[in-house]
Amino acid sequence: MDGIVFGLSALFGIAGTVLSAREAWRQRGRNDYRIARFARTVAFGVCTIGVVFAIPPVEDLVESMTGMNNAAKLGAHFCAVLWCGSLQLMLVDWSYNHEVLKASLYARIAFAACVLTAMLPLFVATTNESIEFTTEHAAVPGVTVYLMVYLAYVAITCGEIAFLCSGMALSARRSGHIWSARGLGMSAAAAILGVAYAASKGSYLVSHYLGHPWPLRAEEVASPALAGLAVIALITGLTMAMVGRRISSRKASVSAGV
Repeated sequence: MDGIVFGLSALFGIAGTVLSAREAWRQRGRNDYRIARFARTVAFGVCTIGVVFAIPPVEDLVESMTGMNNAAKLGAHFCAVLWCGSLQLMLVDWSYNHEVLKASLYARIAFAACVLTAMLPLFVATTNESIEFTTEHAAVPGVTVYLMVYLAYVAITCGEIAFLCSGMALSARRSGHIWSARGLGMSAAAAILGVAYAASKGSYLVSHYLGHPWPLRAEEVASPALAGLAVIALITGLTMAMVGRRISSRKASVSAGV
C-alpha cells in the first residue's frame, strides 16, 4: 500500500513542481510575493523527493547505494521538515505585512533548523542494522524521541498552515476569487490531514510508552494514507490557488484595458 500511496503522491508532486516552477519563472520580474513563489516551488520539489524516498523499492535502493541503514527514512523526514517549513515561508509572505515579514521568516527558518539539528544526532546515535525508524520499533527510546521531535514539528507547522489557509480562503471568497478560495480551502483541509498524520503516529508512540498501544497494523495503514492524502490535497489546493491568482490577474488586466 505504501508504494501505491507514495507513488501517486510523487506524480502529483512532479506535476505541481513543474507548474509552480513555470509560474515562478514567468513572474520572475515581479517583486511582490517573490519569496512565496520560490518557497512554493521548493516545497513541492522537496516534497516530491521525500515521497519518492518513502516508496519501498526506492528506500531499499537508497540504502543499498549509500550503505547506510535508514538513509531513505532520514531523507524522507528531512524533506518533510523542509516541505512544511517552505510552505510556512510561502504563506507568511502571502499573509504578513512588510513590517514583520522578515522577522517572521527568520523565526520559521530558525525553528526548522533547530528541529533538523535535534533530529540528526538522535538518528546517528540510534541507527543500526537491526533498527528501523518506524513505529514498529517504538520500544527503542532513540526511535521514539526522534519520531516525536519530527512529528511535533509536522503537527505545529501543519496547524499553522491550516490556520493561514483557512483565513485566506475566507478572504478570497469574500473578494469573489472562487478558484483561490476553493484551492486555499482544500489546502487548509489537507493541512488538517497532516496534523492527523502526526497525531496518528504520535498517539501510537505515546500509548506504547504508557504500555497500552493501539493496534500497530491499524497505525501502519492509517498514517501512510493520511500522509499521502495530505500531500496530494495540499499540492492540488495550492496549485488551484495559484491558477486562481492568475485568472484574477488576467481579469484585472482585461478590465483595465477596457
